[in-house]
Amino acid sequence: MTHPAPHHPARHHQTAAILVIGNEVLSGRTREANAWLAAQNMFACGCRLCEIAVVPDQHDAIVSTLNRLRNSFDAVITSGGIGPTHDDITMEAVADAFAVPLIEHRFIVEAMTARYGADGMNDGRRRMTRVPQGSCLIRCEKTIAPGAHIGNVYVLAGVPDIFASQLDAIIHDFGDRPFHRREIEVKLPESLFAAPLEAIQQQFDDVEIGSYPGRCGPDPCGKICLSSQNPDRLQQAFEQVSSMIDTLRD
Repeated sequence: MTHPAPHHPARHHQTAAILVIGNEVLSGRTREANAWLAAQNMFACGCRLCEIAVVPDQHDAIVSTLNRLRNSFDAVITSGGIGPTHDDITMEAVADAFAVPLIEHRFIVEAMTARYGADGMNDGRRRMTRVPQGSCLIRCEKTIAPGAHIGNVYVLAGVPDIFASQLDAIIHDFGDRPFHRREIEVKLPESLFAAPLEAIQQQFDDVEIGSYPGRCGPDPCGKICLSSQNPDRLQQAFEQVSSMIDTLRD
């Protein structure tokens, strides 16, 4: 069996969006985990995740949202809707977004026939052999049914362990300067340090500084988180914030 060549992007994506597809997420039946995992991986590799969108299993909603995201950011990763059932319409919607036919990919047909036999190639499995014409396949260890990469869009499964495996297969396409993070535990009301924290942020436009309360009221606690792709600037900002908090504690 001839295996398709892996894709090789011309550059590392610096910005990305995640498009989560599925009624089960919007109804609260399923707790979404794939975007959270992707966000961690984007941070670690140095790609800025700019948006996470969630849409139902509706063709027009998928197409319109995907077109908006792929025209706004370097890359889009989709999650969900590529299985064997009637509501798995992501591949069709992606093909329509790119105005290309949806085709049965010869490699996937051969792989699934070898696994299940000709008699086992029912309509559901045939559905999983279809990808937008011109796609590169995203193969992984967890499934013989690949995802697809077309243009700047990566179509991944919604099942978390398969999504994670497919994400591992493409993560080298994203980022080139990892982000770094430092955290400071704070047991003060945010109102006490809001102004000096803003002043420090203005000095460090290459460091993202955020305050995240964990508990309010008479016994407050929380964290100040700093992140940057520049470790030296991150350390400088961290020291200033730490010194400011220590002064307020005294």
